[in-house]
Amino acid sequence: MNFLNRKIIKSLVAIIIISTLPACDKTPSEHLQSLTEDKYPVANMPDEPLETPLEINIEPKRLAMTSSWSAGVKDDGTLWTWGTDGLLRDTKTGQDPTPRQVEGVNDAVAVSGAGHMLLLRKDGTVWGWGSNSHGEIDPSDGDIFIEELRQIKGIENVVDIAAGEMDSIFLTNNGEVYVLGSNEGGWVNEIPKQLIIPTKVPNLSDIIRIEFRNGVLLALDKKGELYSTGKSERALGRLLYQSQEPEIEYHPAAKVALPKKTIDFSVTSTSAMAVLEDGSVWNWGSNSSDNLALSDSEDIKMPEKKSIFT
Repeated sequence: MNFLNRKIIKSLVAIIIISTLPACDKTPSEHLQSLTEDKYPVANMPDEPLETPLEINIEPKRLAMTSSWSAGVKDDGTLWTWGTDGLLRDTKTGQDPTPRQVEGVNDAVAVSGAGHMLLLRKDGTVWGWGSNSHGEIDPSDGDIFIEELRQIKGIENVVDIAAGEMDSIFLTNNGEVYVLGSNEGGWVNEIPKQLIIPTKVPNLSDIIRIEFRNGVLLALDKKGELYSTGKSERALGRLLYQSQEPEIEYHPAAKVALPKKTIDFSVTSTSAMAVLEDGSVWNWGSNSSDNLALSDSEDIKMPEKKSIFT
């Protein structure tokens, strides 16, 4: 190939490249989006509030994990486990990284886990296995680990569950919330003693969903109003009642001040987040690990709207 032919080919290549470049009225990111929008869906993050309010999410908990094993519930009511220990099935080594079905369970509705696991069945009964160090599964049994599914006594007609590190939380079909287990700091009833029977949480009624983590309980009622209680001041998102006794960590359930109906929410031991019916996201609590996506590490005592989401 002579020099002239090479020059012509290079010119043609340059013309082709130029013709494929975005027009000057498009930024590189806009051009990239136009190339990928058919392959990769774009998250629905509206700049304006949604015209049609979102519905409250009361989907059952289908996946759960502890520090050593995980469990999942399928649509057909079967229970599947994987991990180490707590698998409710025989293994050669006590470990199995592959999800496999647990025999004899075909009516599972939901599962929740932390230090132990809770299983909600279609008949409204709750069964537990795993850590029993604080009587969170069976306070009449001195064993600190329950290896088989065991029905939790004294509670029925349950529609939602939440397993904490030392407590079991139950929501019944009449909208009441009950706790079994440690009751550390007296967070349930201002009496710092273990709860050996499911004990009702005061000030909560018409509840339709619960979330719990390490002594912090969030409860949503049928009107979309969110309530908080527990022993962690930072994750409650409201003004607090202070006990006169230093060993008491009791903050009675009260409403979290949010401008619209809550449709979804999540909680950790130090922070919480809520999605409102207009699609806006609000959070509060500790930002020490940057979990609130803030520019500084200061705590947020009251709910604040996250501008990056709306």
